[in-house]
Amino acid sequence: MIRKLALWGALAALVIAPMAVFAKDKDDDDCGDDRRAPRSCRPDDDRGRARNVIFFVGDGMGVSTVSATRVFSVGVNGNLVMDQMPYTALSRTASADFITPDSAPTMTAMMTGHNTNNGVLGLDAKTEYADFNADGDGQVLVTVLEQAKQAGMRVGVVSTARITHATPAACYAHINNRDNENAIALQALPTDASYNTRLGRGVDVLFGGGRQFFVPAGTADEEGGGGSRADLRDLRGEYQAAGYSYVWNSAGFAALTPASLPVLGLFERSHMEYEYDRPTDLGGEPSLAEMTTKAISLLSHRNKKGYFLMVEAGRIDHAHHAGNAFRALTDTEQLDRAIGAALAKVDTDDTLVVVSADHSHVFNIAGYPMRASSELPYTPKGAIPASYAGAPHGGILNTVFDIGPTGVITESKDDDGIPYTALVYGNGPGGRRRAVRVNPATDSFPGLNGVVPAGSNDPAYLQEAAVPLRGSETHAGEEVAIYAIGPSAGRFRGTVKNAFIAKVMREALGL
Repeated sequence: MIRKLALWGALAALVIAPMAVFAKDKDDDDCGDDRRAPRSCRPDDDRGRARNVIFFVGDGMGVSTVSATRVFSVGVNGNLVMDQMPYTALSRTASADFITPDSAPTMTAMMTGHNTNNGVLGLDAKTEYADFNADGDGQVLVTVLEQAKQAGMRVGVVSTARITHATPAACYAHINNRDNENAIALQALPTDASYNTRLGRGVDVLFGGGRQFFVPAGTADEEGGGGSRADLRDLRGEYQAAGYSYVWNSAGFAALTPASLPVLGLFERSHMEYEYDRPTDLGGEPSLAEMTTKAISLLSHRNKKGYFLMVEAGRIDHAHHAGNAFRALTDTEQLDRAIGAALAKVDTDDTLVVVSADHSHVFNIAGYPMRASSELPYTPKGAIPASYAGAPHGGILNTVFDIGPTGVITESKDDDGIPYTALVYGNGPGGRRRAVRVNPATDSFPGLNGVVPAGSNDPAYLQEAAVPLRGSETHAGEEVAIYAIGPSAGRFRGTVKNAFIAKVMREALGL
């Protein structure tokens, strides 16, 4: 297994209370003391000790998203950085109450090793979403980040979503309603009465969006956006009074040094920009790769006890919900670059790097789309259609082209003789609500932000959806992938429950 720095540098260029809940739940990590347990649970596996753990989460990054991003970014025969990580497994994602979960229970499972209900963060399955039975919450679970902090390690949370959103919040917060982000922001503030004391002196690095939950209602933030705090508290100042360095733009971000710790970086009022839109951001916000490498530099400086870092590409999920495959793929591509940048910076002899997703989406590669014309192992007969030969990104955003027994390449058609795209959604805003479909090349259906796209390769294009949903496309319930390298990475084999990820990270750190 090749682990050395030079390889990953090349790849990057290419592209608590200690005794809180540990009760065994048969649905948690699939591992018990029985010899019939999955091989990935048995004691003869690689259990090497890690000094550091970096956990990358592609929110909504199902297998089809990875496959489409590969074609989009490096081609069918290319390899993403995550493709080259030596250990893989499949992760089952169902929550305690839903076949198809949201991010709150799935990230709770991956951070605590215990399953819970949709909408719930850091509390066990006896807790209903928003306590709708009014019977009180269940037990408070223990996150890997909290344990790492109690062991004297530095800890960080990085996300392109709001830092109080479900996935990042599951690292440090415990609440029965993931939407109560004003309250979540207080759980990481050391001077607040609701502070999560398991965090010791605090999370060392917090990078993401979500300024609105730190700014008083009626007050404009640095980029002119309004605050959402009805209690009229300005948490930016309160975090600084608690010892945090606060930054909101690229200039402040670039100036951060290890002496700046702990750090709160809030780069947008709500979620950070999609990677494609980031260059036009008013504050010049950093990329996910830049936030990742900065966090590693800050956490690792003169640090003998190691660190735990969670990095989320949160906007993959949002692009899918919007029915916009282009931005889902560009944000997945950026996540892969962040992974490569991290691997170029760390030594995988002492750092476990895990990549996974919290859930999938009803997104797929449909029909029988051909590979790029330059990759064909034969010479087709007749003229090659220009819209096929000239399609960007390996043609993955294009309409489907096929070749039959005559050797002639033609555009595939539906039963009404109308072309269709290679990428589709099972439901979502792309549902056209028309009796007869329209050729994607001339479809005037409004795309992202109301922009009428110039064909299916346009960044604004909304892929067609079978079931029209005006508000949002939905998650899907199938397994997602786990990729790993470093100490204990060999534990990831076969099909496991998502909670198993927490188990491996804990054991790797000796927690």
